[in-house]
Amino acid sequence: MRDVSTDSLAIEPTAMNQSATLELHHDVPCPGCGCLCDDLTVETKDGQVTSVRPACGLSTGYLQAPLATAADCRIDGQPASIAEAIEVAATRLRNAQAPLFFGLGETTSEVVRKVVDLADRVGGILDASHPTFFDPSGRILQTTGMVTCSLGEIRHRADLVVFWGCDPKTTHPRHWQRYSVEPTGRFIPHGRADRQVVGIGQPNATTASCDTFISLQQDQQIAALHALTSWAQAKPRNETALHTQLAEASEPLAKLHQQIQAAKYFVIVLGEGFLRRDLRRVPLELLAQYLRPLHELTRGAISILRPGPNWVGAGGVVASRTGYPGSASLTQGIPQFDPDNNSAVKLLAQERVDAAMLLAGSWRQDLPEEAAKRLAAIPTITLGHQVDWQPGEKEIFLPIARPGVSDQGTMSRLDDMPLPLRTLVSAEVPSAKEIVQAILDKASA
Repeated sequence: MRDVSTDSLAIEPTAMNQSATLELHHDVPCPGCGCLCDDLTVETKDGQVTSVRPACGLSTGYLQAPLATAADCRIDGQPASIAEAIEVAATRLRNAQAPLFFGLGETTSEVVRKVVDLADRVGGILDASHPTFFDPSGRILQTTGMVTCSLGEIRHRADLVVFWGCDPKTTHPRHWQRYSVEPTGRFIPHGRADRQVVGIGQPNATTASCDTFISLQQDQQIAALHALTSWAQAKPRNETALHTQLAEASEPLAKLHQQIQAAKYFVIVLGEGFLRRDLRRVPLELLAQYLRPLHELTRGAISILRPGPNWVGAGGVVASRTGYPGSASLTQGIPQFDPDNNSAVKLLAQERVDAAMLLAGSWRQDLPEEAAKRLAAIPTITLGHQVDWQPGEKEIFLPIARPGVSDQGTMSRLDDMPLPLRTLVSAEVPSAKEIVQAILDKASA
């Protein structure tokens, strides 16, 4: 491992970035979203990614964006060397009473393991869940259970695809094309022609291309799930109350239930419009209960359209190291689990942490106001590969190599499928794993 604790070791140019030879890299995974599409052909020249095929807006934005350099390193807004930033970061974490470690889904699983070691050393709080995307599936698997599937199963088996509260054409541009709707599969020989596609929720780019769209308001969601569950379990129901609550959505939902029963294999794809934090685990629990009796007639699964790139993998690492799914407090020397009260957003909003270490990502722009205000007020250590990051007055910014471009490792797709990332060009800055290890060494000294 490269020694990043001293200034004397600069990163030397290698043949990879000195050569002007065009290089082609095939079957490259892209961490631009949770799909982690691994069929890309990437062209590199002079240490830069020059083209991506087949490309979407997220893949070009991730793979071709300028890479961070050592000149991007900052301590409290002032230029600094990486070695100086590591020294100050270790001191601030060591002096903190309750440091928070979050944003872990933006890096590889190997880095998350090192972050867990660091949190254990300084007595911190880990939250591997996405700060703004609510995903209670870990808790559901422990309680009611839930039938899930891989993206490959959707591609090869699903003849009915239901998009509920999501817009993959915008958030996961190649999901529709590569996995869920258009591709041919082993049991779907004609691709789109063999599938029925239904959209539920509010109109968006995805629902505009569905065969059927069911308009459903947020305050009708629980009623819709209760209706579906009662139909599946053949329970008595108050039809008058049902029509009052669901209005015009009642008849289309009943028809959808019939479609699901008649399908050979159905999948219900869920997004943030379905998984709402204010309703906690209730919608997903009801949907899991709806699917259970249906397996006497057909086969189906739930697929969550998680953001990328590695939130599933990060949660898995924290669970394997602490014994708890996604989050754990190590402030008392042993892992403690309280997911309802120890989420990163709640800890920040309630001012229960006095320092933070995070991996930079677009999610930070969507933090609730109270959490964002507290984050700006406490010492923060940010590891990022972005060149346009604007660090705050109490923020250390440590530039790192970009996973899947100038750094390797493992990330897990939104369906929990681990994929290896490759190095396409050489890095001018250390990897996140090297940075975290250097901070850990300093904090342990």
